[in-house]
Amino acid sequence: MGEEAAEVAILTEGMVLMEILYSIVQILSLSGLLGGLLMFWSTIKLPVQEENQSFPLLSIIIPARNEALRLPPLLQSLQMQSWTGFEVIVVDDGSSDQTSEVALSYGAKVVKSKQVGRMKPGKANACAYGGRFAEGEWLLFLDADVQLEDEKSLVKMLAGFSKQECKGILSIQPYHRIVKPYENLSVLFNIIVLTGMNVFTVWKERYRTAGSFGPCILCDKESYISTGGHEAAEESIMDDFALSDLFLERDLAVTNYVGRGIINMRMYEEGRKQLIEGWTKNLATASQSTHRFVMFLIQLWIFGALMATVAPILAFLTESNVTFSWSVAIYLFYGAHVYFLARRAGNFRIIVLFLYPFFVLFFTAVFLYSSFRTHVLHSVMWKGRKINV
Repeated sequence: MGEEAAEVAILTEGMVLMEILYSIVQILSLSGLLGGLLMFWSTIKLPVQEENQSFPLLSIIIPARNEALRLPPLLQSLQMQSWTGFEVIVVDDGSSDQTSEVALSYGAKVVKSKQVGRMKPGKANACAYGGRFAEGEWLLFLDADVQLEDEKSLVKMLAGFSKQECKGILSIQPYHRIVKPYENLSVLFNIIVLTGMNVFTVWKERYRTAGSFGPCILCDKESYISTGGHEAAEESIMDDFALSDLFLERDLAVTNYVGRGIINMRMYEEGRKQLIEGWTKNLATASQSTHRFVMFLIQLWIFGALMATVAPILAFLTESNVTFSWSVAIYLFYGAHVYFLARRAGNFRIIVLFLYPFFVLFFTAVFLYSSFRTHVLHSVMWKGRKINV
């Protein structure tokens, strides 16, 4: 009887410990959900344009390296714009394909990128060089893989810029257009690109913006020249973040918006290798500009997602049907929250809702690899170029 009583006591104690551990995990899961709500409280949309607004000449500068396949959708979307007071400058950054020929076929001005000052080859140098040929009072830097949504997209951007007294930077993160299943691997990255800017939290104006969105940056030429533009920002691997810092140092406005309904992009369509390479280049460096409290909320949200995955396993071990059902409900609710945020950033698929722990683990692995490349090797690779960081 003594041995049986001891076994019962051990089992009872084990169940109590399991229940305590389960409770802790559930608290962490719910805390993560709260962190997710606070870190990405709402999106910021462009102001509604007024009727009959007039704008100065706009120079659209597109740095392009081997972008013959991506340029047509962008150039076609520019041709369909209702407002046509702009010029298009495509800066061929050492392409080995038909980038220049494609750009010329759409009526764009093409210039071959050359070194600006002591700048290194790359996107920032191409932007700076293209700026030298700009005749417009306003400059719009667009990545080659973006596309304007409709004929009013450009007018909406310019109207938004007018609202900030036509000075500083207006940047937009394009809505991520998913085509192939593997592109869903970018889901956590896209959410955190937005939240990491500090301006989509519940507090909005409390924190200074971490930077600007590189795929779409609109600014006035006078401010661009006075700050030194991309040439002054080129020391940073994230020139879009450094560029916004230059503007903020001169008390020039930097505003960030989400691109849904305005501008979209398809990222890393060449495959998984390019996807990992691209996010490795951007992730660790960009995270350094995120406010520490916002970063804490992001980390809490990611950790909470993992705890929501562990909870059903622990609940199953407790042999309680009620506890297990509750854990599964929390797991699905967390997945719904991840999917809701994902759809703010792109047309990510419903698989995100059910398999979000896999995407969280993938994000974590790439982040750790990015940190290793950035802080240990001090270099990353992008489009065949080794970039020192």
